[in-house]
Amino acid sequence: MKTANKKIRRKSSPQKNRKSNTHSTIKHLLANAHDYQENGQPEQANFLYQRVLEQQPENIFALNGLGIIALNTGMLMLATEFFNAAHVVRPNHTTVNKNLGLVYTKLRDYEKAIQHYSYILDTNKHNGEIHAELARLFMQLEKTDAALNHYRLAFEINPGDPRNFQGIVQLDAASVSTESIDTVEKYLLEPNLPLEVRCSFYFSLGAVYDVSEKYDEAFANYSAANLSKIVSFDADRHVNYISDIIRTFSTEFFEQHKSFALNNSIQPVFIVGMPQSGIATVNSLLAKHDDIYAAGKLDLINNIAEKLYLTAESCLSGNMSIDELDGELLAEFSKSYLSHINAMALDNDYKVPSRIIDKKPTNFLHLGLISLLFPQARIIHCVANPLDICLSNYFRNYSNDNRYAYDQKNIALYYQQYERLMRHWNDVLPLEIYTVDYDDMVSTSEATNRELLNFIGVSQPVKSVEASTSIRQPEENAAGQRNQDMYMSPARHWRKYRKHAHAMISELIQISAIGSASKAVNGCQGRSD
Repeated sequence: MKTANKKIRRKSSPQKNRKSNTHSTIKHLLANAHDYQENGQPEQANFLYQRVLEQQPENIFALNGLGIIALNTGMLMLATEFFNAAHVVRPNHTTVNKNLGLVYTKLRDYEKAIQHYSYILDTNKHNGEIHAELARLFMQLEKTDAALNHYRLAFEINPGDPRNFQGIVQLDAASVSTESIDTVEKYLLEPNLPLEVRCSFYFSLGAVYDVSEKYDEAFANYSAANLSKIVSFDADRHVNYISDIIRTFSTEFFEQHKSFALNNSIQPVFIVGMPQSGIATVNSLLAKHDDIYAAGKLDLINNIAEKLYLTAESCLSGNMSIDELDGELLAEFSKSYLSHINAMALDNDYKVPSRIIDKKPTNFLHLGLISLLFPQARIIHCVANPLDICLSNYFRNYSNDNRYAYDQKNIALYYQQYERLMRHWNDVLPLEIYTVDYDDMVSTSEATNRELLNFIGVSQPVKSVEASTSIRQPEENAAGQRNQDMYMSPARHWRKYRKHAHAMISELIQISAIGSASKAVNGCQGRSD
């Protein structure tokens, strides 16, 4: 009897079916969680990710997703816990290491951020984005050689990202090769190149040609860069705003409010002036002292001014008035400011510094408010040659601030209004203003440092500080980022661009109320370059 050929079907085990169902369920939960996250519904996403972890505690996608939710809601330490848990499961996972690099950067733990970005390069040495991130982190640690090396690698891999070329130029413009210049100029020939990319490349090329002493080519690129900045500046509105400040904060006003004793803290030190006037250098000198914390450019005073309708944006009516000041409200503002800056100091391993520096240049607009909030504050005013300042502003690629800086006449007008307001403050402000001239500071840095410390009431620096008070580069901030915080042209550098900056020079002479610009020009007539 023949035996029929029959296919034998094996019955699936219950355990295998359960695994298959579990896998399908987790996959479905992760997909839905991701969709909720993408659609701005973190609570629903969080719930689903937690359900995944109940079944698979080491699911890397759920751990990473929860880390992103925590990161986006500002819970940075919680984010590190989730990301590190994912990292334990998959140490070389690119996304997890990238997220850890990001969160540690936000926590200012730059060494750990570098460590995790480096893990990515272990598996992919040609990741231009990671090389660029490492370059910026090494800048924060003042390791400029390492930063320059990573910027060069990033540019080699991804020359189309203008930040890579900009980083090289900021650190060592003189080292930029002809081949690199040719590469950038080829990009600029592309008709569909985004305007902000085009603008950044032009600014960087301007700096390269400037260092090479090819001033015609430099100015041509700077001009093209400024034309690529599509921003507007209402000159009339700005003049009216300065007039409002002068009218509001009069001698009579301060007489009426001299009884205000809101906060007698001597911690706050404000360094003010035109951008590119030497503020970063003064900040760097003072920040070397062990008992001084440099908080950077803070928006805190401007935010208070907005709440009191004292900014150009908030004072829409054009009629600034704070006749009915609320002393309790101002006291709250001053207390909040001090709490914030001291918290920043503590986060950066300072205990309670005797002085904390706010180096926001445009705080010169709010010195009247500052004198009310902090009657014992110290004001340091940085000045330099008007033409050098104005030219440096024209050569600077700002992000969103300083909308006046992309037109020669607007720069000249803004400078004139700044001078006008500072003359007013010197006449009426109850606070003493210490003026630092950039030219004098460069030539006598040690003496200037001693005078500055004496003015703000801090004892003379220890040996480690005294040994590092000489100024070699025109503008270098505490992180060693020359041109990053601001680009300060060498003294009298404007003479190299005399024929190109004619509109700016003429405007400064024409509108200058005290003739300082005229003196700056006439004082150099007949001198050789």
